[in-house]
Amino acid sequence: MPDGTSQEPGGWNRVVLRVADLPTHIETLRKAGLRFRNEMETGPGGKQIQIEDPDGNPIELFEPAR
Repeated sequence: MPDGTSQEPGGWNRVVLRVADLPTHIETLRKAGLRFRNEMETGPGGKQIQIEDPDGNPIELFEPAR
């Protein structure tokens, strides 16, 4: 960064990936040993859950409401 601060993984900004059938993806990823930041949340806009990449950066999996 211009002020000399180093970037760090694990903030709250994240990449959002749109998926179909989120519960099936969650089951597959849990069996593969991925780390989840939260449990699946469901709201008027759809379902979401966050996983972490190997560096600790968040990735959101999102299934929009139909």
